[in-house]
Amino acid sequence: MNTQSHAILTTVLVRIGLQERVANVKYLNPLLVAGALTPDLPLFVFFFWFNFFDPHSQAAIWNECYYYPGWQLAINAFHSFTVWGLLTFVLWWMQKIPAALFSLAALLASAEDFLLHSDDAHAHFWPLTNYRFNSPVSYWDPEFHGAIASLGEIMVVLLAALWLWPRVATTWGKLLLLAGVVTLMGCHGIWSLIFTVFH
Repeated sequence: MNTQSHAILTTVLVRIGLQERVANVKYLNPLLVAGALTPDLPLFVFFFWFNFFDPHSQAAIWNECYYYPGWQLAINAFHSFTVWGLLTFVLWWMQKIPAALFSLAALLASAEDFLLHSDDAHAHFWPLTNYRFNSPVSYWDPEFHGAIASLGEIMVVLLAALWLWPRVATTWGKLLLLAGVVTLMGCHGIWSLIFTVFH
């Protein structure tokens, strides 16, 4: 799933799921968005590193560099149900509610990826095991229903954004929400080009 989708969908899921229990948390939306973005941080560093600092072809980046053990370790650690689940439990038990919500958002964002990665699946149960669930559905790969999944992702995120819009208090927040939806649509086109033409 694209990063913008994680930010929007996770924010909506937490707000609907916890409702009044999070109603008085300050800066709730930014907190949840930040948590939802965190699992993808190694992927952003990876992408910029191999495109701008140590340039490789797109084929080499995604067929070779992506699978380097060091990068896989970072990606798996940041997508680990074990890590985020334990951290969420401990923080909630300690009544560190904002930090627990941040961690919960990261956990949900990782869970959203579980069913939408095929050959590029993460080891979601690291460090307990390196098992990877290779889903029959990919969020981008046309060989694994990527076109349908992309359309479904856009539709779900659009509905989530419509629900979230009146619950965003600031103009900047609304602009960022709008930017997230617009760039999501653009990302599907860009990733399709990268993975089908240059892969």
